[in-house]
Amino acid sequence: MRIVICGATGFVGRNLIPALLKDQHQILVVGRDTNKTKIVFKQSVAHLSWDELEKASPDEFDVIINLAGENIAENRWTANSKKRIKESRVNSIEKITTWCLKSKTKKPHIYNASAIGIYGLQAVQEKLPEPFKESSHISFGKSSDFLSEVGQMWEGAANTLIAANFPVTFMRFAVVLKRHEGILKKLEIPFAFGLGSILGSGNQAFSWIDIDDLIKAILFLLNHPEITGAVNICSPHCVSQKFFAETLANIMHRPLILKMPTLMIKILFGQMGEELLLGGQHVYPERLEQLGFEFLYSDLHKALAHEWKR
Repeated sequence: MRIVICGATGFVGRNLIPALLKDQHQILVVGRDTNKTKIVFKQSVAHLSWDELEKASPDEFDVIINLAGENIAENRWTANSKKRIKESRVNSIEKITTWCLKSKTKKPHIYNASAIGIYGLQAVQEKLPEPFKESSHISFGKSSDFLSEVGQMWEGAANTLIAANFPVTFMRFAVVLKRHEGILKKLEIPFAFGLGSILGSGNQAFSWIDIDDLIKAILFLLNHPEITGAVNICSPHCVSQKFFAETLANIMHRPLILKMPTLMIKILFGQMGEELLLGGQHVYPERLEQLGFEFLYSDLHKALAHEWKR
């Protein structure tokens, strides 16, 4: 297939493109800075900036994978940072929409990154709450928190494409696990020094996915173009934050003796801490399971052990 990938230099894109090239797909990478994409991917893919996208015709491509969006956990949330987070996601799909609507002979399938945060935060309790599934109701336009607001805007920006009968699949990612990347990159050093901690009560739901399963799931979706709409890309086995911390400490052969009080997290990280660290969602990949997708690392201990063998 001929595939356009937007936001390719991010965590997921850097891991996805080698897998696509291995399967002999032809890739066009679209980004803000072609110098950066050329450094990352060399000449193995074609390169265009967003401003140069008009040089290509959407009729020449089968698939568009949109992964563009500013890192939601990079910095404390301020009014400006929240604006950038939302605009980076909405603007990319709006540019893709404008370009796609110029097609004359075909409608490429759009795979738009999203996140499980769209479901909204769940109340923290001793037992995991009932899981969100793709069929769970979402009150679009009535978000209860920033993460759900971002998710609703992100997916809502594709409504014009859906109305024009373009096939659109929303890939709702959970927290992605890979050693030296993402959340594990942030946690590896403190846990290595025995400074890992349980956050608040530790009972908040922690839905996750190993990077190898995430890439496998995207390839699975590409091979099943009949699948449109929302797809939860997460392990079927959600855990609590406490269980995650205990498992990570066990894999690293380090103690877990610290607890970070709720009040301290709120003081240090503000709204970002309340939603990303103290909140959570129990999400279940119902559609992937029904379609026969087989996870490589659905068990957290197995997934983390695999990452520490890399």
